[in-house]
Amino acid sequence: MTEKSSILVIASMHRSGSSLVASLLQSAGLHIGRKVMLYPDEGNRKGYFESFDFWHFHRSVLRSQGIDEDGWTLQENIEVDDRFVEEAKKIVSQNSLSVTWGWKEPRTTLFLEFWAELLPEANFLLIYRSPWEVIDSLYRRHDALFQSQPELAVKIWLHYNKKLLTFHNRNSSRCLLVNLSTIVKNNELYIQAINQKFNTNLTAPASTLYDPSLLHSQGLDSYRPTLIEHYFPEAVEMYQELDARAWQPQETPDLSWREQIKPSLYRFWAFQDWVNVRKLERENKALQSECQQCHSQVHQTQEELDQINPQLHQMNEVLEQSHSQLHQTEEVLEQSQSQLHQSQEELEQLRLQMNQNETLLEQSQSQLHQTEEMLEQSQSQLHQTEEMLEQSQSQLHQTEEMLEQSQSQLHQTEEMLEQSQSQLHQTEEMLEQSQSQLHQTEEMLEQSQSQLHQTEEMLEQSQSQLHQTEEMLEQSQSQL
Repeated sequence: MTEKSSILVIASMHRSGSSLVASLLQSAGLHIGRKVMLYPDEGNRKGYFESFDFWHFHRSVLRSQGIDEDGWTLQENIEVDDRFVEEAKKIVSQNSLSVTWGWKEPRTTLFLEFWAELLPEANFLLIYRSPWEVIDSLYRRHDALFQSQPELAVKIWLHYNKKLLTFHNRNSSRCLLVNLSTIVKNNELYIQAINQKFNTNLTAPASTLYDPSLLHSQGLDSYRPTLIEHYFPEAVEMYQELDARAWQPQETPDLSWREQIKPSLYRFWAFQDWVNVRKLERENKALQSECQQCHSQVHQTQEELDQINPQLHQMNEVLEQSHSQLHQTEEVLEQSQSQLHQSQEELEQLRLQMNQNETLLEQSQSQLHQTEEMLEQSQSQLHQTEEMLEQSQSQLHQTEEMLEQSQSQLHQTEEMLEQSQSQLHQTEEMLEQSQSQLHQTEEMLEQSQSQLHQTEEMLEQSQSQLHQTEEMLEQSQSQL
């Protein structure tokens, strides 16, 4: 048993976003025809997503009735001759290649009753967009018809959307009427609504399909909606009626567009348009001048490129040689990296040895500091001894009676000298120990040796002073 086919027909006024809706549905799994017209251009930069078969069929029917092939018509009923009915059946047979399929083609709006009768199992996705956005899009496309008859764009918008609304009112169970802005803001919910209403199995569309820069919407401060409301109030009423019938993901429709319609003086707008046109003409002349300059620069650049091409050929040869040298350099670099790794390991070992040597140096410096403190103490004692000797000499010269006291002081002095000699002896032993330690780190402790040398000189001076002191004492004794 074959699965029942689901047909989704996308219908709208031209420039109402049906291409975007078709691309969303195709991404969600809808087969939109065996010959799809993408052909991106200035009017639709991502393509039209129209079925060529239905596009050609609608244009043929319109042409047979003497109606503009683009569908710019206000004719209420368009008869489809019998010869086209068979062709329509053949097109359906050729395009029904998937369980869920359909097509998008704006002229379908003019033939909704025909397709609904021919395909009783088909459902219809009816898309509408605000009149000011559609008309602005038509004007930006620079169609010749609307350049000469600008008001006709509003009338055709009314005609197409009236057909959508009438068809929806008669066949609401087979239709899903939606505002383009609602689809843009809720595309996943829109797919879910289609699945729920028509029992389809479409998946979530790709999130990268919508490009907001491609939908030019009038800002809230634009006077275009107010202009349409003033001259075509029936268009605003039609738009309100469409919103009232349309599917909304929320319970209340978005009516923020009403803020765009403001009471104002049309005389100011008319003169403002006049000013803007003249401003655009001036900017156009400036742009043409810039274009001429750009053309001349391009010509010069082309001549320079012709001259540079032989040099580029030579540079390519040099680059090939450079690539060969680079390959050799990469091999040398790999060897260097290997050597660098070995050097890093040796450096780590040297750092460990340096840390050990620094530890030894700190110990030696600590011992040297202790030695210096002891030397300072001995020098202090020697200084005291000198003072005492001076006092004894002065006493010897002053009076003989003080001789006994001086002798006792000399005795004390001799004891202190013996102590100092004992301390000096200890100091020399410590110096010998420090010299044996300093011998292991000769290069790192040159400064320490210099200090020790100074210490030895100071010791010799102290010994000399002591010797002089002894001689003076002997002289004083001999005098006494």
